[in-house]
Amino acid sequence: MDFQAQVTADGSSTFFSKAFEETFHSQSGAKQEAQEKFIIPCQLAEKAQQQSQLNLLDICYGLGYNTATALETIWNSNPNCRVQLIALESDLTVSQAAIQHQLLHQWHSPIPELLATFSQQQSLNHSHLQAQFLIGDARQTIQKVIQQNVLADAIFLDPFSPPHCPQLWTVEF
Repeated sequence: MDFQAQVTADGSSTFFSKAFEETFHSQSGAKQEAQEKFIIPCQLAEKAQQQSQLNLLDICYGLGYNTATALETIWNSNPNCRVQLIALESDLTVSQAAIQHQLLHQWHSPIPELLATFSQQQSLNHSHLQAQFLIGDARQTIQKVIQQNVLADAIFLDPFSPPHCPQLWTVEF
């Protein structure tokens, strides 16, 4: 798949999906969107100050912006906080293309390096980040999460818009 980076209003970049006929993020700002839609409402900074471990479920991981912003927020609040991440994604080439285009360079080290390794290996076991990808249709891969009785401190549900990806906006999902 051919990915062309598009700069958004906050200086971060996103891709356009030909399959879903829309960009992965808002044109007002990809990084800003992650902060406003997920990080602030989930109160991750506050939770990181109160807990030694946070469990994240990132549905439709995409370029990795939501996870990168979450890690930055958590580790700025509590550098010793451990993060357990489960990321659901249908197409791993998206996150790999984000790494290849250096779209995560806006975050401080070690976040870009950790997420690059995660994208390449589909799992990660680091002192402060344990992560695993579940690749496939989220309607099926979410069943594995349910079977494992995963309890998340934050869930990022970030599919394409309802007109373009209605299957992940149903009551059943």
